[in-house]
Amino acid sequence: MLGRTILPSDEELGKKDDDHKPRTPGQGPSWAILKTLRFRRRRIAMALVGLYLVYLFVHNIPNLGEENGRNRPYGGRFAMPNMDNGVPAQPDDEEPKGPPPGAKAPKDGSHAARNYNGQIRFYRLADSLHASSHTMGYRSTNRNVLFAISNLKSASTLLPMICDMSKWSRNWVHAAFMGREDIPLDDLLQINGIDKDKCPAIWHDARPDYTEYSSELRAEGSVKAAMTHINSFLHPQVTIIDDSISEDPFFVRGIRAKAKMLTIPIIEVPKDGADNFMWITRLDAGSLRSWHIPTVDIVVQAPSGASGGVMQLLKSIAKADYGGLKPPRLTIELPSDLDDSMKRFLESFVWPPPNPNDLLAANQLTLRRRITNQRTNQEESSIKFLELFYPTSTVHSHVLLLSPQVQLSPLYYHYIRYALLEYKYSAYGEMDRDNIMGISLELPTTLLDGKTALKSPQSKDMHATRYTEDFDNVPNAPFLWQAPNSHAALFFGDKWAELHSFLTNRIAKQRETRKASAKPKLVSETMPAWTEYMLEFMRARGYSLFYPSTLTSESFATVHNELYHPPEEFAPTPSKVANEEIYSPPPKHPYEPFLTADSPPPPPRKTELPVVPLARPLHLAIPFDGDLPELPHLPYLLYDGEMIKPENASSRAITYANEFRESVGGCKIPEGKHRKVSWGSAKDLFCFGDEDENDWEDDVKPEEDDGWDPFGLKEGKRLDKEGDGTNTPAVPRE
Repeated sequence: MLGRTILPSDEELGKKDDDHKPRTPGQGPSWAILKTLRFRRRRIAMALVGLYLVYLFVHNIPNLGEENGRNRPYGGRFAMPNMDNGVPAQPDDEEPKGPPPGAKAPKDGSHAARNYNGQIRFYRLADSLHASSHTMGYRSTNRNVLFAISNLKSASTLLPMICDMSKWSRNWVHAAFMGREDIPLDDLLQINGIDKDKCPAIWHDARPDYTEYSSELRAEGSVKAAMTHINSFLHPQVTIIDDSISEDPFFVRGIRAKAKMLTIPIIEVPKDGADNFMWITRLDAGSLRSWHIPTVDIVVQAPSGASGGVMQLLKSIAKADYGGLKPPRLTIELPSDLDDSMKRFLESFVWPPPNPNDLLAANQLTLRRRITNQRTNQEESSIKFLELFYPTSTVHSHVLLLSPQVQLSPLYYHYIRYALLEYKYSAYGEMDRDNIMGISLELPTTLLDGKTALKSPQSKDMHATRYTEDFDNVPNAPFLWQAPNSHAALFFGDKWAELHSFLTNRIAKQRETRKASAKPKLVSETMPAWTEYMLEFMRARGYSLFYPSTLTSESFATVHNELYHPPEEFAPTPSKVANEEIYSPPPKHPYEPFLTADSPPPPPRKTELPVVPLARPLHLAIPFDGDLPELPHLPYLLYDGEMIKPENASSRAITYANEFRESVGGCKIPEGKHRKVSWGSAKDLFCFGDEDENDWEDDVKPEEDDGWDPFGLKEGKRLDKEGDGTNTPAVPRE
């Protein structure tokens, strides 16, 4: 009936589309209209319900950020406020006072019950984070350094360091309080005698609400949450905390876990060692960020009969201060004729010194013992010595060479790490540090010939007015010297690897041209043969060592004259005549690379200086208020003691390198060409006849200079500390 009434059943009837229209109201109800309206109402209702759910979700989503200049608590703007008998305690954007719901305030000065596990909210943190926008924390690489503090004892330890680092103006220094003590920040600073005007750090109160009532779990979670906020706004390059023994356990767990997740290095100030650790306040964020990266290997080569000196050296190494630092690895090469006293000493010697807090520390002592004490010539002895070490990373693995004649200061390793971080990892002077080969601990009293007195530079010889005017009473100044040191010196891994390349090619060329005449020897025979090769290398590359100075007549390494043993390759040959032991000159090798004297030189008589004691903090033992000057500001000495301007050293190196290529390297330099230099290789100084046109480059005219300078040998090319916002401190050093 519906088919006949509503829709035509036969298309041949020729009905028009008008017949498909619904009936008029007067013709009765239309089921199609009712069904359509019912479907539309259901769809509209579902849409309204969906919009309402979206509205509730958006306005109740958890927010860890901030709004309108204040930190929003966990739970968002519309989180349920604290209720007390059904009455809101205070608006959600105001920090609650008193105990949390269901808890009672402590009486009679007792501690509050620490069992509150409510939502974590920060009411004081956002304002200081927003005010720190000028520190460029939005950049992943910046100059922000964070000190994190939990308890009052740690605050008294770290606050002097915070203020001292702030005064140097090399970093933006931030201090965040994350503990349980509910003391106003201004009162806490006043208790410790801190004046904000004189201590220009940026202070952050990163404590949550109800901090003194927080359970261990909530307190640890609040530290992690605070670090998340701080990292979002500041991206600190490093976090410095007090010793983990002195700090609250929840704080240590939280800061370590979150810093590991955010890849922020942590520096822990050793217990009761803040004074000896004050030197870190002079470092910039680039150096501090690299705190855990460099490794140091100590290498000691003991000649025959030097057991007493080796034992004395090892005792001074073991007694040194390594608080807050990772001890170096230790390798000792022993002679074949080892006496019993040395054997017993090594059997009981433990390295590194036992640490009660690290019972799983691995033994880092390596012993090597020669099969025979057969005499070697200059070439062979140099090869054997350089083969004792090769860096695992040419960038971050470094070697400290020590002689058995040396006694070290208890602060020697602090000084090594300080100078290493400053001159190898600082954000400043990347082009300057390309020309420094390492750091010496000893200050020689004679030139390389072992006879001529070394005239140490003074503050008036510095190349910056702040040193010549403000520190005119400093007796001696640190300096750069184009001379090797065999008694106590740290060599950077990349330079040591390049020295390996130099010696490999130097000896290969030497064996190829056996008829070449030996060169005059510039280094005294009281020093090992490898130092002569190193001197050639340093002169050709324009490299130098950093030599230290102290405020007193003390040193970080002193050399004892009575422990002197001549190098085995230069040692005289003992023989007995009429029951008397006499010494004759060492036998001449037919193909020695360097000329030796007919008679051995007398033992050197060095001035034995006392070592810097542990009681004197490092920053008080060195000049210029404990600051290490920039490399271009240091006096520069050539190998023969001549003092020149640092920018003139490059032309001297270029001239010597070209002469060396022709006289020793066997190169015939084409006109208008120069050898192509490869990083980490010294092959460009030698020619073996297999060179092609790809090994040579056209000389660059001054007007065509593209600025490329592989070894910093062009005059005036250096990266100053004044630059873009990333590498510029708040107040640049002069």
